[in-house]
Amino acid sequence: MTKETVFSYDRGDVAPKKLTPGEITASVEKIRKSYDDYVVKYFKPRSLRQAFESRYLQALKAKTDISSFLLAEISAIKELVEREEQRVQLGPARPAPEKAPGFADKVLEENRARIAKYPELPFDPDAGEEVRRMAGALSDFAAAVWRDLGAALDETMYAMTSSEMLALDSQLRYLSSANRQEPPQLVSRLLVELRRFPRNFSAIEREEKDYLLQAAFFLHDLFTVLERVRRVYTEMPADRRTVVEDARARTWALISDFRLKDLKRSR
Repeated sequence: MTKETVFSYDRGDVAPKKLTPGEITASVEKIRKSYDDYVVKYFKPRSLRQAFESRYLQALKAKTDISSFLLAEISAIKELVEREEQRVQLGPARPAPEKAPGFADKVLEENRARIAKYPELPFDPDAGEEVRRMAGALSDFAAAVWRDLGAALDETMYAMTSSEMLALDSQLRYLSSANRQEPPQLVSRLLVELRRFPRNFSAIEREEKDYLLQAAFFLHDLFTVLERVRRVYTEMPADRRTVVEDARARTWALISDFRLKDLKRSR
């Protein structure tokens, strides 16, 4: 694939002011083919093509000027191809000498290994791994633990009708997915940023940090409740205590594995 085969207009690279429906369809198909060729020829991830589809769908929903949108997309894929062609023409770069992983590399790998045991919620392949795995972990927590925990706390001051547990239930609903198909409500702003073009990476990082912060607040608040239940209700039936202890252990594991110990709500 060469620069000339990526896409061209009759008037050079200047997009017409308004494309006809037929021209829009043809343009979209050519962009798709350009991404497919780019992915295959240069061994790039298929998420690049998927990201275009997401941006295109978002542009349609937002009633964006499709002619301008497609021109920007055409320029983007052409620039990607040009960079790869320049890299190929320059030849392979001299490999850097191998070196042992540094302390920071080891820490990052250890952090990743701790969260790798949690299932991802794949609401967007370009979202950060921590966010995807936290969303998956909280979705599993809601499905596997929350109902039984509510029954175990029924005769305590933290029954599901109490203000504390109603607030926690609301938080968990926003942080998790009820069916693992739909994204959590709290990542809606993150999804908007991921589907923008060009992307604002600072905004993406801000939304990801906010999701993890809200998850940390939820987990610390829940852990505080479960600690109080364990200390106060010493005569709780064994089966209910087991449920509470299991929920407490899972909550603390999430706090520890995702390194959220210091992210507590200000009192």
